[in-house]
Amino acid sequence: MIWPPVKAWTSKTNLNGQLHFVAINYGGELLKRWVLLMSVLDSTVVVKVSWSQLVDLSKWEAGWDEINHRESSELVNNKSDEKNTNFSHPSIDSGLTIPISEKTIRPWFKKS
Repeated sequence: MIWPPVKAWTSKTNLNGQLHFVAINYGGELLKRWVLLMSVLDSTVVVKVSWSQLVDLSKWEAGWDEINHRESSELVNNKSDEKNTNFSHPSIDSGLTIPISEKTIRPWFKKS
């Protein structure tokens, strides 16, 4: 997976009833990388996920996958790596700030 992360993500388990997320910020270096994800449908659901958890295909998928049924979980499987967090400022390349410069916006989906 490339760094910085794409913006669209699908959780393999329900996180507070949500599956689809936007990567609004990210940081850290090497093994301490993290990504802040906000639910597409409920902006109160925000989780901070370690990069190693996010690239684990059994937990997350880049892009928005249409899924009919997923197992429910409390918040996440590993609460030490993924946790509910207060909203933080979006990254400059998120496309969620004003002014927006199209030259610096991260892609929503990975390129095929």
